[in-house]
Parts: sequence; structure tokens; C-alpha cells
Amino acid sequence: MMELLPWHQSLWQQLQRSRRQGRLPHALLLSGAEGLGKLAFAQSLARSVLCEQPDSQGHACGHCRQCLLLDAGSHPDLRLITPEEGSSTIRIDTIRELVGGNTLRVGEDAHRVFIIEPAHAMGQAAANALLKTLEEPIPGTLMLLVSAAAEKLPVTIRSRCQLLRFSPPAAEAATSWLEQQGISSTDAGLALPLAGGAPLKARELASSGALQERQALMEDFVAVARGQAQAPGVAEAWLKRKALEPLLLIMAGWLMELVRNKLAGREAEGASPLQSLRDWVDLKELYMLLDRLNEVRRMSANNLNAQLALESILLQWGHITKGVN
Repeated sequence: MMELLPWHQSLWQQLQRSRRQGRLPHALLLSGAEGLGKLAFAQSLARSVLCEQPDSQGHACGHCRQCLLLDAGSHPDLRLITPEEGSSTIRIDTIRELVGGNTLRVGEDAHRVFIIEPAHAMGQAAANALLKTLEEPIPGTLMLLVSAAAEKLPVTIRSRCQLLRFSPPAAEAATSWLEQQGISSTDAGLALPLAGGAPLKARELASSGALQERQALMEDFVAVARGQAQAPGVAEAWLKRKALEPLLLIMAGWLMELVRNKLAGREAEGASPLQSLRDWVDLKELYMLLDRLNEVRRMSANNLNAQLALESILLQWGHITKGVN
């Protein structure tokens, strides 16, 4: 049986209330940063919907025929759609096969669940192929679109799904959960800011040795802000370590961390080196930089010059911090 992550509780209860009232949407867009467990939530919801006798909180029982099929990975009424191995996109043929023929007809228990992850991996043509199904849903089907970059989805898709927004839990709750996972409080305090507050990403960083790499990237980012490093050189060095898309996600997490703590009006406990810049940056300019970063992310699937794109973000970051000391 899959356990619900602690920071999922309120969203879970919200959906279960809707379900009890017969108002569960036919399509949900699970949106939020990497490392918040959106796919795990989608899978738990699928189990809940397909289970023959979920408990009073909506959790799957774990022992009925449907749950046993789910545990075996052979349930005919649950399908996970992801990019094929070696590809970063979900092909139009995959979506056409999903929505065509008998695929969408409900199964033996009058329910069918489809999880598309990451949903933003669908190109325009694949998204268009899914659109009619979202516009004219078949009773008993539930579409769960999971994305860390929902802004890349066409507006026509987003507008036909109910948005379920996932946010990082409070630092204290995240740290407590990480400690339960065997991560020391010291490493948790270092990893959480680097992961933008996302506990699963923080656990990955603390467990894989990637923590040191993220710390080095952040030191460069702070150095650009302080005028101690030049954007072109930093961009070149970073792109030798990572591709553009993960670098943009990392920076987005850092900028959102700054935004959250500026809005809170105080420095967070266990704050990262970025927080030393909190009082020196303007909130409006931070939002403008986030808009620019998201624009570059939307364009990253095209033939974008990664060096120039990353330089532009770092130059704007250096501009808004103005070489603070």
C-alpha cells in the first residue's frame, strides 16, 4: 500500500470531499516543482478510485482484487503514459492510441484512470490529439496530467483541467520528514534550500552526493550577484556540468525561495547563502526575472542557443543585484 506524503494531506482531503459529493473532476492538472511527489499522489489517487472498498479517508484497502492487480502492475484500467525510453517527448501516436478505439472505454468496475507524466512532454500535435477527450470526457474516466512545467502546456489543455497546485511544505515539516528518511538535520538544512524546499529533491541531493555540486552552483550564482564572477564564464562552466533545462529549474527554485522569504519578511531558518541577498533585491525585479526564466524554459525545446540563453538569465540576475556586498 502506498503511503501518502505528509504535505499531500490537505490536497488529498480536498479531492476526497469532492469525490464523496460526486464532483471529482474528469481531468486534473497536478502542477508544481520537481521533488514534491506529484506522480506518487496521482498513483495514490488512481488506487483510491479503482479500489473496491477504500477506507473512510479514501485510501485504497490494499487487499481487494483491484488492489492486488495494482500491486502486480497488471491492472487493465490504469495506464501510465510517459516518453519512450531514450526520448524526452510523448509521441502523438501514443496519444492517438490512448484516445482511439476501445482504450478509453471504462473497465470492469466502471472506472479507468490515465496518468500522463510529464504532461508538458506532449508536443503541440500530441496535446491537440488529447484535447477532444478533455472537451468531451467519457463517464468513468479520470485523466491525471502531471507536470513541473505546466506553463509549457497549451492554454486549451490547461483550461480543461482542474488545477491542483503542489507547494513545498514548511521547512520544519520538510526537515522532520527528511530526518525520518535517515538524512541528518545538517544535510537536510543544506539540501532543502538547494532543492527549492522540495523534500524528495532534497533527499536525492543528500543521498547521491549531488549536494556538493548544487552548493558549487549556488556559490557561482551568489558570486555573479556580488560582481565577483562574470555571467559568460559562469554560463560556460555550468553547461559543461548540466543541460540547460535542469539549470533553469535549479535557478527557478532559488528565485522562488528568495520570493517566499521576502514575502515572509524574515530570513528562513537554515537559510542558504542566497538569503544574504534577500534585502538587496526588489520583489518586482525578482518576478520579472522569473518571467524571463520561464520564457526561456518554454523556448528550450526549440533550437535555442543554450550559452546565450543562460548568459541572459545570469546577466539579468547580476543587474538586479547590482553587485551587492
